[in-house]
Amino acid sequence: MQTTATKFNPIALSILWSRLISIVDEAGTTLQRTSFSTVTRESNDFAVVLMDRKGRSIAQSSVSVPSFLGVLPMLTKALLADYFPLDSWKEGDVVMTNDPWLCAGHKPDIGIVSPIFYEGNLIGFIGTIAHSPDMGGVLWGAGSRDLYEEGLMVPPTKLISEGEPNKTLFNILEQNVRAADQTVGDIRAQIAANDQGIKSLMKLMEENNLGDLQDLADAVINASEKAMREALLAAPDGSYQYQYDTDGDGKGNGCHFEITVTIKGDEIHADYEGTSGAHPLSINAVLNYTYAYTAYPIKCTFSPDVPNNDGSFYPIKVTAPKGCLVNAQKPSPLGARNITGNMLHSVVFGALAKAVPEQVQADCGSACWCIVLNGEHKGKEFVEYFFLNGGYGARPNMDGEHVLSFPTNVANVPIEVLETDIAVLVTEKSLVPNSGGEGKYRGGLGQRFSFKNVGENPLNISLLTEKTQTPAKGILLGQDGQMGSMEIIPHRDFPPKGLDKLHPGEELILTLPGGGGYGDPAQRDAVLIEEDKALGYIN
Repeated sequence: MQTTATKFNPIALSILWSRLISIVDEAGTTLQRTSFSTVTRESNDFAVVLMDRKGRSIAQSSVSVPSFLGVLPMLTKALLADYFPLDSWKEGDVVMTNDPWLCAGHKPDIGIVSPIFYEGNLIGFIGTIAHSPDMGGVLWGAGSRDLYEEGLMVPPTKLISEGEPNKTLFNILEQNVRAADQTVGDIRAQIAANDQGIKSLMKLMEENNLGDLQDLADAVINASEKAMREALLAAPDGSYQYQYDTDGDGKGNGCHFEITVTIKGDEIHADYEGTSGAHPLSINAVLNYTYAYTAYPIKCTFSPDVPNNDGSFYPIKVTAPKGCLVNAQKPSPLGARNITGNMLHSVVFGALAKAVPEQVQADCGSACWCIVLNGEHKGKEFVEYFFLNGGYGARPNMDGEHVLSFPTNVANVPIEVLETDIAVLVTEKSLVPNSGGEGKYRGGLGQRFSFKNVGENPLNISLLTEKTQTPAKGILLGQDGQMGSMEIIPHRDFPPKGLDKLHPGEELILTLPGGGGYGDPAQRDAVLIEEDKALGYIN
């Protein structure tokens, strides 16, 4: 007997919803533990999403990176509309693409979607996105000059058809990427994660006598939409504007953001009219990626406790002029679009501070600095990623945390793993005193991280820094955080964003920015000031 939406009382719905989240979390654990690369295994740069047969998200894994928020449903809906109609899917199919405009905004993010069949009927889809170690072209980062230098782009293609692998596509991938065992191994881990999610969902269906997933999907999605609309109704109607400048290339060619956020009843519209045009470096973002990093701070502001699914985002509209920095078109380079996306929270919160000042936070101290190293170690080629973060922005009722990732939530690669996998020695990792912006609540401190090439051969390096020319902005009279810096010893020119080599014996010293302060510094509690001094956070 099929359960209908009317039979989901609030308690039953809450239990089933939690069970769905545990299913995608379990699939995420499978992906993490079977992956070959540190970017997935250690840094958690992935997402798992369960969707209904319309491609609407029902549940998303808890550790999902915000850049993937809503992206897999966008991809699945596009697959159904333009590539693989609903009646063309077969049990055992797996579709892959890394098209930036369909998927997550740059080629290294690979989307893998599998159909879910129950008792012979297609009831939904499960998908994963993960950051691949490599997709060929120039080493991942901001160094490419156009889209075509960023490596292989795979249009929506069946990687597996009714259980049979597409050997031609696997061969193309293996022959076009660095460290092919890492890249292909991670793709197989994504497939395994989808399979695990399907198996767990089958148990839920059987245990709860569900003949279909649609009624449960409708109930969950409707509940999230209701929560978001009610929160927006409590906010004052109006249009709120904000402007924000960033480093750009770090050498004088900066970027400018403008936003107008309009709240009207139970809907909200963010428009980026006035934002810079496409940048020569590959820091441009496509609109679906911009949507993800705009919707995320909006959700954090108005409905932070409700799990992510399509319903949360129905009231949110995001627009940007075609061809601008945040709505890039071909052949604009996109590789380091994360630098741009990770700063959109500052733009959104800056506007919303004029409407709901007690629900936003100050600017964070970095847009997640990224370091990619490539070379050979013990006779085997590697591509190694690690991420660094500055200070978290202060909040309306507490200081910002030190060295905390936001809005992305990629994790730190342990030093022991880094030093084991490649010939580098980490020489310092410490907090930077006085780097957090002052305020009623202080911004979090940045960090100093330095490492040396202790091998016999040069390492290819791609570096992405931010806020070395512009600070993390304080909010509501809070002061700006301290800017970051970089230095290489022996001293020579080194690109703040781009490609170079780290030669044997050279040491790279990275000082990450502090977060912005919140509120008037004159209102800071004297006890907190003394604690900061005692802990060495300020001099």
